[in-house]
Amino acid sequence: MKTNHSHGSSDQEESTGTVPHCGSLGSMALTIAMRCLVWSALAVLPMAHAQNAGSQAAMTTSRNLSLSAQPLGQALNALARTWGVSVSVDAALVEGRTAPALQGVQTLNEALAKSLAGSGLEAVSMGAVVQIRPKAQAAVTLGEVTVTAQGELNPMTEGTGSYTTRQISIGKTELSIRETPQSVSVITRQQMDDKNLHSLDEVLAQATGVTKTQRNFGDHKFAIRGFVLDNDNYLVDGVPGTVYSSVGWLPLDTAIYDRVEVLRGAAGLQVGAADPSGAVNLVRKRPRTERHLELALSAGSWGNLRTEVDAGGPLNQEGSVRGRVVAAYQDRGYFYDVSRSRAPMLYGVVEADLGRDTTLAIGARRQEKAIDGFWLFGLPRYSDGGALDLSRTTSLVQNWNRQKGSVTELFSDVEHRLQGDWRVKLSLNRTEGQLDQKAAIARGAVDRHTGIGSRFYTLYFKDTHIVSHGLDVNASGSFEAFGRRHQMLMGANGSRQRVVDQSAGLGDGSAIDISNPDHGAIPEPVRPEWESQGRSRDEKYGIYVSARLQLSDPLHLSLGGRLSWLKYNAFDSLSGQVSGNYRQSRELTPYAGLVYDLNRQWSAYISYADSFQPQSAYLTASGTPLSPAVGANYEAGLKGELHGGRLNVSAAVFGIRKKGLAVPDAAHAGLCPSSLASPDCYRSGGNLRSKGFELEASGELLPGWQVAAGYTFVRSHDDEGKSISAETPRHLLRASTTYRLPGEWSAWTLGGAVAAQSGYSYFADDDTSVRMGEGGRVVLDLRAVYRIDRNWTVSVTVANVADKKYYAMLGQLRRGNYFGEPRSVLLAVRGAF
Repeated sequence: MKTNHSHGSSDQEESTGTVPHCGSLGSMALTIAMRCLVWSALAVLPMAHAQNAGSQAAMTTSRNLSLSAQPLGQALNALARTWGVSVSVDAALVEGRTAPALQGVQTLNEALAKSLAGSGLEAVSMGAVVQIRPKAQAAVTLGEVTVTAQGELNPMTEGTGSYTTRQISIGKTELSIRETPQSVSVITRQQMDDKNLHSLDEVLAQATGVTKTQRNFGDHKFAIRGFVLDNDNYLVDGVPGTVYSSVGWLPLDTAIYDRVEVLRGAAGLQVGAADPSGAVNLVRKRPRTERHLELALSAGSWGNLRTEVDAGGPLNQEGSVRGRVVAAYQDRGYFYDVSRSRAPMLYGVVEADLGRDTTLAIGARRQEKAIDGFWLFGLPRYSDGGALDLSRTTSLVQNWNRQKGSVTELFSDVEHRLQGDWRVKLSLNRTEGQLDQKAAIARGAVDRHTGIGSRFYTLYFKDTHIVSHGLDVNASGSFEAFGRRHQMLMGANGSRQRVVDQSAGLGDGSAIDISNPDHGAIPEPVRPEWESQGRSRDEKYGIYVSARLQLSDPLHLSLGGRLSWLKYNAFDSLSGQVSGNYRQSRELTPYAGLVYDLNRQWSAYISYADSFQPQSAYLTASGTPLSPAVGANYEAGLKGELHGGRLNVSAAVFGIRKKGLAVPDAAHAGLCPSSLASPDCYRSGGNLRSKGFELEASGELLPGWQVAAGYTFVRSHDDEGKSISAETPRHLLRASTTYRLPGEWSAWTLGGAVAAQSGYSYFADDDTSVRMGEGGRVVLDLRAVYRIDRNWTVSVTVANVADKKYYAMLGQLRRGNYFGEPRSVLLAVRGAF
């Protein structure tokens, strides 16, 4: 794969190219649209070649450098930022290579020569791009290169080959992980490719301290430190409020993302109203300044077939207009009976330099997923709490069960760079989703001796339509005060989400033979008239400000806060019954952190952050809405940025308290009939607590050896001493690693992953005298990659090598229990041109 480090823009006269005309895509099937846009992207490749045809005269420009020894790819990125140029390089050429430290005043020509010394590579000036290639192919000697723009930070992980990143952008200002006084994990593009992580739920399942929990109707959620990640906890390019059931009903294909940033603990500054679990920022891929084409083909167990195409480059000779298209199609079966899914996805983005200081991007995503044999509620348990003694292929579905979801997303952003390093950015998102479900719902605890108890409770139909809008505008930069340099961010954002949710059901009651389920026992029914038609409107707005102040050379203070306004109403348009109606105004969520640099590699930190959740649907005895519940995260830790930033390590202790939860006011039971939540009156008083510690390491341990590993210990409880997240184990370890063999074996890369956790148990909701649970487990994956040549690699991944049998999620005695995936094999071929 090629990577490009671009930090400049051209103000030359624009010339345009032509691409094949695809016509109107509105009425075409998604597959045809994908093909059309792929060919459009491929058409830009000759243009990019023409751009490189002539060599430009260069200026003798010097810069004062202070760069430590680091991976060669990162060094080239730093030089591109410093001189504001574009550097094009095949990632395979620089993988495992290290650039020496660079100090003092020198030209770009000198800096590149020193960085490439002993590598067998050289730099060649080709138009506005500096190309890195083997010396054997060199035909032009590099002159000194014209500086075309002011350098800037770039946290992009694509093409770095790394399991870590030098900067993160979840807070909208680009800081390193070490500079951030909160726990943050980054799942990079390299890690997603290595582990074949094609959906957001697969990505989050690799993140430190994140566990998946079972939810009704397949709208599953993840939890961090015992608290749930709901829709409000997700951002896309820093914009909140436009994600809906991204790990459940409407999964996101991760082929379009450069990285996924996961912040653990309360994230009120980023999201405002949410559980104190954290925030997940999905960072989209953007156009690159060099032409490129990447292909990925894979085939695995149970007929798991997938194709990806990623292509793009300059759309005009100057490279001031760039485009990119990503298309994917997955057709797969599952380890359990009947179910099969098809998931096409198409993503396109165009980026244009409107001048030296302004960049505009416009893009769109269309994704669909249809599941035949959709399994709504998983397996039941024995009535005594034990797990069913069944084959993992068992599913309690009817052949006509089906779920179909689709998402159409439009987005745009414009960034204008002001004097110094200040910049202003405006981002807009619009997402429209559609979900249709029909299924026979199986539930009921099973008698261990007779095998009787599970039935098809109802034949269920659901139709949901979601429209979301999100906006964010912010300004960021640095300023001088008291003889030191500080950073500042200020902005505002808002979101609006409308949901229309219709449902209907038909009673059935048919008994199920769990040892031999009949998938055609019930004829496909005709949907009856809708029984309910819920309509909701959720609006959130906020203003925020944060600053990173340098109190002394080693000491930085981070301060921030957000004022939030929100309004929510929901009602059934068929019955007219109001089910939700609350609002919150000027709710403040503060944030503070202190980072002390022990030396250039190590820092110690402490931080406080909170978030809130409205409770105005509950009324107090005086008739006033209940105040919000506030979740506060306290954290202290140690972070290291080692090997020139190629390896990040951290250790943290944390405590979370969510206080002021609504509890019934026993002295005024039944005296609040106008309350939407309950005729009872409520008071603030409930508490949820979580505490523990984490260890994490990500990046390059040794040349060619990448690792991403994290361990979490967490304990949680409510006021009665019960766990607030029964499915969250106390001990959780996840580790992934790859190692490129040295010398004559360098074409081979070997890797593996382990996921280990302790057991857990809890009282069943169906019967509080019965406990159900899952024992501890260790699941091991192995992987081998062979580089055929500069363009092609082939890999084999064996997941769950020991074929460990376990339940990945537990629900209740009657439903909601899901086996973990058995041993599987996946063969993948990748090409980069």
